[in-house]
Amino acid sequence: MKSQFLFIILVLFFSSCTHQKDEALLPELIRAESIMYQHPDSALTILEKMPMPVASNRLQHATWCLLLTQARYKNYIDESNDSLIDIAYQYFMEQDNPHRKALALYLEGALNEEWREAEKATQFYLDASKEIEKTEDYQLGHLIYSGLGNIYIYRQLYQYAEEAFIKSLDYAKLSGNNSYISAALSYLGRISASLKDWKKSVEYYKMSAEAARKTKNIRAINRALNELSSVYTRMGEYSHALEYIQKSLDLKMDQNMDLPQNLLTIGDLYRSIEKNDSAYYYLNKSLLTDNIYTKRSAYKALYYLSQKEKKYKEAIGYGDKFQFYSDSIHKIERGRALIEMQEKYNQEKVINEKNQLKIERDRVVRNSLILLIALLIIIALLIFVYQRKLIRKQRTIQKHQEEIKNYTLKIFANESQISRNENRISELMAEMEQNNDVQELLEEQQKAITEIQIQNEALNKENSELQKNVSLYSASLKEKLQELETLMVLSEENKCLRNREKFLCTHLLEYIKELNTLKKKPKYLDTIQWAEILRTMNWLFDNFAERLAKEFPQLTEDDIQLCCLIKLGIPVANIATIIAILPTSVSKRKLRLKERIMQGLGKPFGKNQTLDVWIQNY
Repeated sequence: MKSQFLFIILVLFFSSCTHQKDEALLPELIRAESIMYQHPDSALTILEKMPMPVASNRLQHATWCLLLTQARYKNYIDESNDSLIDIAYQYFMEQDNPHRKALALYLEGALNEEWREAEKATQFYLDASKEIEKTEDYQLGHLIYSGLGNIYIYRQLYQYAEEAFIKSLDYAKLSGNNSYISAALSYLGRISASLKDWKKSVEYYKMSAEAARKTKNIRAINRALNELSSVYTRMGEYSHALEYIQKSLDLKMDQNMDLPQNLLTIGDLYRSIEKNDSAYYYLNKSLLTDNIYTKRSAYKALYYLSQKEKKYKEAIGYGDKFQFYSDSIHKIERGRALIEMQEKYNQEKVINEKNQLKIERDRVVRNSLILLIALLIIIALLIFVYQRKLIRKQRTIQKHQEEIKNYTLKIFANESQISRNENRISELMAEMEQNNDVQELLEEQQKAITEIQIQNEALNKENSELQKNVSLYSASLKEKLQELETLMVLSEENKCLRNREKFLCTHLLEYIKELNTLKKKPKYLDTIQWAEILRTMNWLFDNFAERLAKEFPQLTEDDIQLCCLIKLGIPVANIATIIAILPTSVSKRKLRLKERIMQGLGKPFGKNQTLDVWIQNY
């Protein structure tokens, strides 16, 4: 019957898991995800207009948080709050869904990169790269390796960056997205330029421009052309540099895009090849902008150009302008640096406050555990003393009851003997009347009657003593019964203390993050996590694991872990998740564990006593 009931529970559990796994996403979420890469602005609109899924439906809610974070990031919206991505991350890291895991890890990495947390960002990207290999989302694969490559560039780890961008290019080609192909090729061109491999850099940038032309992405084309011009400038091939920067300028003019930066580059290139008239022309045209950085560079180039042509008066004017814009930029950057320092200070302040709160919370938990342990020791001592006294009183009562029983039986036997003796006396008296003539016979019968009377007197005297003892023990027993009633009241109080102990343990478990998370969200535990769990169990339940290991040395480390999970009241299905085996295997392990414990006890369990009950009471 029990096995059938367990089978039904397991079937219901697995069917509910399957149902959750197969649960379809909301139509709005499906539509937003389908257009995320091509039209992230539309995806953002859909997600912001739809009602937020309730938190109780974790799949829908976590997916909404994940996609909304992705849409905001793709639309360059500053995401200073990490609550949404944390919700998605915590949920999907528990699920067997590599694609969702990879996306959550990528967004964590991208956001940490924006927050200048390079170490965290790198780890998130590396974890995402492992998950993306299990999927066919090549566009996400490109983004993950691009992010990782940019981190390596930031750290000047060019060899690692090149490997990352090659992977990024491979994924981009598999996706067929020419915009991503162009971006990956540009990154490789930049790495090659950093390594001064000019030939390879030029090839990458040319291929990047060609890929960008296929999508008619003007910004990507301009990016590649400008980078080509920059590489040729560094190579000293100014004619080629002019050719590509002029192409970029013509393209911008066709699209009515901002021109001053291109004009500045062209003017500076003409200055480098000593075509001073053209240099003056383009440098002066580049001054028609509100960008103070462009103006500073233009006045600097004009200063050197005028000085070279010995136009010192003009050079002084250009120098003053250069100094003016340099001072302005310095003030802006200093203000920006102060703002960044203030933001960093505020961020560190928040982190310190969180750490302080964690320390305070840990201190409260530690003090609570100490108080609980002290209370448990007191309760244990009280229980031991009262139970011992109760047992002693019960034994005394049992002894007195046995004595009263024995005395009563003896009195009954004596009274029976007296009754038989009296009957015998009556018989002898009757015989004496019949044998009145025979003197010898009369003397013998009289002697027998006398002996019987003496025996009756002795029996009556013995009965009197026995009755006194019975009365004495009865009075004593009455007192013992009163004490027993008192002890029963104390026993009931001990029961209340036990219930209070159980309540305190259950309540305290809610404040111990590791054990609370283990009961509500079972997951596989590694060796380090198991060490923390065992330490907490020993602290909470009076050295539970240590006592087991000492009293039953035949138990293995796995057996001790299983005992801890049973002590916490975790169901078989969740135990299977935590130790990564099948539920049927958990039941087999429990049978083996029970045999080992009975072997250590040297006797079987009590009637109808189960392993779970034994461990709960241990």
